[in-house]
Amino acid sequence: MNQASERSYGSRYEPITKIARGGMADVYEARDTLLDRPVALKVLFPELSTNEAFVERFRREAQAAANLSHPNIVSVFDWGKDKGTYFIVMELVSGRTLAKLIREEAPIAPKRVASIGVDVAAALSFAHKHGVIHRDIKPSNVLITPEGDVKVADFGIARAITADGDLTQTGSVLGTASYISPEQAQGGQLDGTSDIYSLGVVMYELATGKVPFSGDSPLSIAYKHVKEAVMPPSVLNPSVPADLETVIMRCLEKSPKNRYETAHDLRNDLNNFMQGHAVSGILGGESHIGQSTRIINSTIADPTVAIPITTLGEDSNLATEQEEERKSKKGAIIALVIFIVLLLGLGGLFAASQLGYFAPAKPPPPATADVPAVVGLTYQRAQSQAKAVGFKSRLVYQTNASTAGLVIGQLPSAGVKVKKGSTIVLTVSSGPGKVKVPSVINQNVTTAENTLFGQGFNVTTNYVNNSSASAGTVIAQTPASGNSVTKGSTVVLTVSNGPSQVKVPSLIGDTVSQAANTLAADHLTVGTVTNQDSSQPANTVLQQSPASGTAVAPNAAVNLVVSNGVPPTTTTTSTTTSSTSGGTTTTSTPANPTPVGSG
Repeated sequence: MNQASERSYGSRYEPITKIARGGMADVYEARDTLLDRPVALKVLFPELSTNEAFVERFRREAQAAANLSHPNIVSVFDWGKDKGTYFIVMELVSGRTLAKLIREEAPIAPKRVASIGVDVAAALSFAHKHGVIHRDIKPSNVLITPEGDVKVADFGIARAITADGDLTQTGSVLGTASYISPEQAQGGQLDGTSDIYSLGVVMYELATGKVPFSGDSPLSIAYKHVKEAVMPPSVLNPSVPADLETVIMRCLEKSPKNRYETAHDLRNDLNNFMQGHAVSGILGGESHIGQSTRIINSTIADPTVAIPITTLGEDSNLATEQEEERKSKKGAIIALVIFIVLLLGLGGLFAASQLGYFAPAKPPPPATADVPAVVGLTYQRAQSQAKAVGFKSRLVYQTNASTAGLVIGQLPSAGVKVKKGSTIVLTVSSGPGKVKVPSVINQNVTTAENTLFGQGFNVTTNYVNNSSASAGTVIAQTPASGNSVTKGSTVVLTVSNGPSQVKVPSLIGDTVSQAANTLAADHLTVGTVTNQDSSQPANTVLQQSPASGTAVAPNAAVNLVVSNGVPPTTTTTSTTTSSTSGGTTTTSTPANPTPVGSG
């Protein structure tokens, strides 16, 4: 790592070490000298600071990211301009990037791949709901803390899809070639499904250690994303489960309309995989589970499953007549044998015996076939596959957490050779039973979601402004706690985004540190800090703007005027009594007069 320069930004952010270099800026580990805390400082390249389009995109990044407060998104604290250079101040996340994890450990275990995907999808879902597309999802923009938390960084080329104007003109392409979506490669209009495609590439690389497409140039890679089919990850890594592959491959559909409609839907399917439930990765709601689904053995015996072996009796008279007939045709048989030997190069006697000329006729063995693997399919599709290879089927229903109508067990097992016409017993899920909804009101949204996911529910979150609940707190749920619902049902959580407006507290007389803590508790930030001569102790707040009691938006900045502890210049008054006039003359002189003639 390179050592940073000694200059500071915004009079308070001192770079310590350069930790990364992106497409638009250098990133430093830095210290916020005002609040005495470590931060990440992103500084736009000087040559770009004169480019109005880049500066505007950089400004948009700061504003868009500052509004995204989520456990899986790197927080943005501040941004500004210093001597012609623009900068952003962000949360400093310790740990390593996903790119480093892939280099050191790939391929990653399937459930860990899904767990990382769940967290990234949660971040994208939140951003998309707030009108922001990331546009550059890749391993180097995903951070893993030592505790295993996942945070998405660098909304560097994100833009608010609801904002006026369009910085990215038609035909321009932003992003990284190996992770770019087909529509992004073609400079098309983007929505949240573009980020879903890029996340699919990241999960593919986690699971296999390789990206789907590589090439000699970014252009050739982008072309493959548009035109070439993706090789299933199980071809590169056979240990990738069928369910996880189904999810990844749906993310990587060329057409956006064939991918998951939302990042929230993707997150639900990844959670289903982690909990051993059926995924809905196939379009039309049909799950493709393959061999990864747990097989439940049926306890119901079916006599039709047995393979009866029947022996046909031989009629002695018929055998005698056949013998006489064969004797009378001996000459023809010999000629036929010679013909077969010449034609096929086989032993005449062996060939003739196989054709039934030198031995009593035997019935052909009964036709058999391998039992197909149908666990995880819908019962209609399973019956169709069984019928296609010559089997009958019988359905037995059982309550199960899997989706109703899915085959959860079969007898005989897949691959067993069975006489055609035999019956396969298919155990079909009748759906989960009823469960009571737990109460998650007043919990943090992450805790609430983990509680509900752990009990088999799906979760949808809606965010609203609320003046009485802190940001991220669940303030309502549907269905209400205590209701009995089908296991696997969706619980809708209403989550507070914090108040729409907050009142500025009084900070006069506080130290700067006390003022910063007070503002942070009220979801406000410290703005500019100006020093002023004063007899008050150093770092004491003398003035504030806006004034206390003013209603402002959350995260608004409050500017402070602070004492530097140096009293202002004063004057002294001396009194002289004149004896000649009997009066008194008062004169004022500076406290530190300049001697006459000193110049």
